Formats: sequence, C-alpha cells, structure tokens
Amino acid sequence: MPNNSKDYKKEWFDKAEVDYFSPFVNLWLACNSWYNFHYGEKTDRDNINKLKTEFTGSNKVYQKFKNVYAMGNSKDEKTFLSLIELLHFSLVKAQIKNEKFLHGKYLAFEHLLVDFSKKGEATGYFDAVLKNALTKTGKLKSGVDGLILNNTLVLTNDHQIIFAGLIEILYQVRCTLVHGDLAPSKENHEVVKYCYLVLYELLKDFCESS
Repeated sequence: MPNNSKDYKKEWFDKAEVDYFSPFVNLWLACNSWYNFHYGEKTDRDNINKLKTEFTGSNKVYQKFKNVYAMGNSKDEKTFLSLIELLHFSLVKAQIKNEKFLHGKYLAFEHLLVDFSKKGEATGYFDAVLKNALTKTGKLKSGVDGLILNNTLVLTNDHQIIFAGLIEILYQVRCTLVHGDLAPSKENHEVVKYCYLVLYELLKDFCESS
C-alpha cells in the first residue's frame, strides 16, 4: 500500500469541478442552429422572437417544455421543475442586469421579459412568482392557477408566459457571456450552470435523434 506524505483531495476535487461557461455556449449553438434553420429570419433577435411566440407542434423546444412543465409526476418533470427552481434562486442571488431593460431590471422570474419590443415599458414584463398562493397546509389557494416547485415557491401555470420569459433569460445570459459582460463569479457560474442544464433538457430528445 502506498504511504502518501500529503492528502491531495482538495487539488483533485478542484480539478473535478465542471466549468459550465464553455459547455453552455456550445449548447446554445445547437439551439441557434436549429432555430436559424427552422425560422430562417434575418437576425438572431427575429428568430428568438419567433421561438418565444410559436406555440405549435413544429416548435420542438416549446413542445418539450410544455410536456415537462407540469405537476412533476414523471422523472423528467421532477428533474425539470427542480432545475427551474434552482435557476430561479441563482438568478435572484446573481442579479444579472441589462441596462437596456426597464430601470435596469435584473434577469428573474419576478419580471420575465415576455415581449422584447416592450423592454422599456412596464407592460413588457410579467411577475411569474405567485406570492401568498399557498394555504397553511401547503396547498394552492382556491382560484390560484399555479405550480408548486417546492414548499414555498409557486410559479404561474401559464406555459406560454413561462416559456417566453425563460427563453429570453437563456438568450440574455448567452449574450452577456459571449459579449464579455458576465463576470466569471461564483454566483454567475451558478446561473450559467442551471441555464445549461435547463436548455439541455429542452434540446436533448430531438437533437440526439437527428
């Protein structure tokens, strides 16, 4: 048996940590390739707007989202809802801002940018986090159309609003990262990590099969 004079656990543990910055950009390129081919608009923004607002069967990203953004009964649903929850909390902690947004709003589910053309108006944003939505027993209050992600976090059950806002979050994180505006901090890395994992879940089925 070897008799090591030093324990290298920390050094090897540090090397084992995954850097999600580069994988997220590569994964986004897969999404970018698909929506450019699928929509064929002149600009990236035009393609993103199409992706956010097409709710038909041909939008494979939306269809996957709709299938897994549900009550969390299947393994895929539970995994996806957990990732959405973690993305939410990482965004709150990181507070990634875009100065072009109204009052410098940071990316969050509390103010999803549903309509990019109204980024300078209050009506362009939607608060998807439902406050005081639960009873004392942890059930949804009567008349509340929400989805419980954990014991306290409740998001709107409107698939189309959540999807449009989520795609904008992913795209804005991609833009700030690629343009060198995202500091490589621990908090920002957590956001990129969960952006990667969320996007991977949305793309993996139809990207792997083609």
